[in-house]
Amino acid sequence: MEKQKVFIDYPTDAERKNQISYIVSVGLTKPKSFLSYLLEMYQQLGFRYLFRDATEILFTTCLALALLLYGIFSMKSSINTQDLYSFIFTLSPIFFFALSSLFLVRALMKDTFSVEMTCKYHVFQLAAFRMLIFSLLTMFMNIALIIVLSFLFQSIQILDALLLSCSSLSIFSVLYLYALRHAKGPYATYVMMTSWLIVNVLPATLNQNVYGMFLRHVPAYVYGVVLIISIVLYVKTLKKLIAFRGAEGVL
Repeated sequence: MEKQKVFIDYPTDAERKNQISYIVSVGLTKPKSFLSYLLEMYQQLGFRYLFRDATEILFTTCLALALLLYGIFSMKSSINTQDLYSFIFTLSPIFFFALSSLFLVRALMKDTFSVEMTCKYHVFQLAAFRMLIFSLLTMFMNIALIIVLSFLFQSIQILDALLLSCSSLSIFSVLYLYALRHAKGPYATYVMMTSWLIVNVLPATLNQNVYGMFLRHVPAYVYGVVLIISIVLYVKTLKKLIAFRGAEGVL
């Protein structure tokens, strides 16, 4: 009895490629966007864990705000417009630095730092989330302070002051993240803040009027371009910080 030959309909090369592409696309995890990753982190950890030191954050914010307001009202009669612009540019990142470093330096100095770096959400991912929130909070607080200044000093151009403040904050934020990623040790961010103050205070001390006039007369579109570029770099650096893991999960 002759055996019947079974006909097998083999797929074509194009069909095989399509099936392989489908299996790969379904099997591999799609990369999440920056915002969706942060949203998932917030949903899984919750506000109480992400901001365990909420009381300290509130206290630091109120203290810094009170000191700035006291300084503004006490120097109202002796300060001129040029001085205001140099003060705005120099001090705009203060809130961001204070709030960001409050958690970060403490976390870096913990004995459990190496263990925390192996968790699903490690120290730098938590810091990246918090810094994004703190940068937005600082921006709104600076806007509120500039509005107060506009009532006290009629000569101030509020739009120029806002652009100056936001540009200062965004530039400092990028430098802060760069120092955090590339410098070793828990006090790298403090060195960054000290350098920022020296770079801005020194020219103002040598010739305050010239420095203030320079900041005031920079065209608005220049500050706008600087602001946009700094924001793009800030988000990119935050993404790198979220994806960062040192050797064996430890910085």
